[in-house]
Amino acid sequence: MQRWKLLWLAVLIVVAVGANSGCIMYREGNLPPITQWPPAVKQTKPTISLIVTGQAILNGSVKEGSGDYYLEEWRRDTVRAYQDSGLFSEVRQTAVESDLRAEIRILDKTESSPVMGFITGFTLFLVPSSVTETMTVTTALKDRNGVTVGSFEKSERLTTWVELFLAFAMPFRSMDHLSIYDLNRATILDARASKGVL
Repeated sequence: MQRWKLLWLAVLIVVAVGANSGCIMYREGNLPPITQWPPAVKQTKPTISLIVTGQAILNGSVKEGSGDYYLEEWRRDTVRAYQDSGLFSEVRQTAVESDLRAEIRILDKTESSPVMGFITGFTLFLVPSSVTETMTVTTALKDRNGVTVGSFEKSERLTTWVELFLAFAMPFRSMDHLSIYDLNRATILDARASKGVL
């Protein structure tokens, strides 16, 4: 009976230590802060069609099977950014006829060390490891005739560190997500500031 109690206590300690592992994320600040949102609106609002494509790459290899999940999330964030801008009378998610067409390509490159990830897990998060994710949004704005009126590229990098003692930092810092929404907002503001675009 005493042996089972000790075994139960050991399992409980391992689970508690594993549950206390922490992580911290931070942006590297390539994207300047967005101060004025939504932008000032013109009297006439054009319609816009959004064509969103993308690719997720992990350590140089395409993430198979996850493309649809990521693409749906990216499309939702992109549409929300264009709708929230208030610059368009209608935001369409298909390549139908509209005043403007935005061809948006999203590239999600994630770099991590599987060996360090294993070591981190094996040592119950005593040895830290990190993951770096770089999101790039490339947008080509075209007019009704298909002529490119502006091209824009925005990117941001997010680094995540995982370690046992970072659990104490977690309650004081909210999880920072690399947001396609923010990258699209920056693109819209950049296009708005460019002469003749938006």
